[in-house]
Formats: sequence, C-alpha cells, structure tokens
Amino acid sequence: MDFYTAFSYVTLPFLLVALAYTWKYESSRYFLLFMTGLEIIDIALYKVSYTWTTHLYLYNMVTCLLFLVPIIYRNRIAYALHEMTGISFFYRVYKNHHLSVQEVGFILLYVVDLILAAFNYLEVWLYKFYVIDGWIMGNGVRNFILITLNLLMCCGLLTYLLKTPDRERFYKDHGESYTSDSLK
Repeated sequence: MDFYTAFSYVTLPFLLVALAYTWKYESSRYFLLFMTGLEIIDIALYKVSYTWTTHLYLYNMVTCLLFLVPIIYRNRIAYALHEMTGISFFYRVYKNHHLSVQEVGFILLYVVDLILAAFNYLEVWLYKFYVIDGWIMGNGVRNFILITLNLLMCCGLLTYLLKTPDRERFYKDHGESYTSDSLK
C-alpha cells in the first residue's frame, strides 16, 4: 500500500472521533452519521473504483456530490425522514438545524475536489481521443492537492467537534431567533 492510498483512509478515524465526542448533540450526530456512512461506502468501493481507469474521475465526481448532499440538504432530509417514519429524532434535528462555518468549509473542499475530478476526467478523454499528447495535471500535482484537501478536511472535523458544544449552547440560549427553518 503506497502513501497516497494509506492517506485516503485518514478521514474515517477523524469522523469516528468527532462522532463519539459530539454524540449527545443530535444535529451533529445526525450529520456525522451521514458523513461516516458515506465515508465507509467510499472506502469499501476504493479498490473497485481504481479498476475503472477511465471512469475513476467520474466516480470521484459522484462521490463528491454525494458528500455534498448531507451538508446542503440535511434539514430537508431530516424533515422527509420524519414525515416518512414519524420518528421524533428527525423532527428535532430538523428544528435544531444550524449550518456551521466548518460545514461551509466542507462544501468548499468538496467543490474543489469535484472541480479537480472534472478536470482530470476531461483530461483523460482528451488524451484518449489524441487531442492532447501529455497530462496537463500530473499525478504529483493532483496527489498534492488531494492530500491538502484531506488534511483540511481533518482539520475541519477537528474544529467542528471542538466548536460543537459552544455552538449548541449558543443556539439553546438564544432560542428560535437564530434558527434556519427554511421549510416552514
């Protein structure tokens, strides 16, 4: 296993630590369970996806979009799950949803990763159709960007877990005036 492959697994331990630390906060638990589930699926498909030589970058784009869903649509998903199941946990998550600064940072990181994967996918097709003779973005540059994004994700998760108690206390103290209830 090379360094880049091993480094791609580093996010899962950070997610598990963040999940354990913020377990008593329902909104954070819901968000981190979504992210952990998607990360486990991504890790399970890692070896299979690397056999898709041409379409590897398409797979990367799809996973980036899948990781964006629980961040952007978490409130709507919780409301839909409450409507389907009637479980009060989802309604509480829906009512107490607050987009954090770290989640906005996660959106930015996944968008950068999505753009990088789209560029690489386009580059592969241009190379296959003999439009270009060499790689515009070599593996060294791409791998450096991916490692940087992974490190920033881990730092964001660490910040998220450290800020969660203060954020939850703030919204509990200040009540409904700061909630983002967009589905009323």
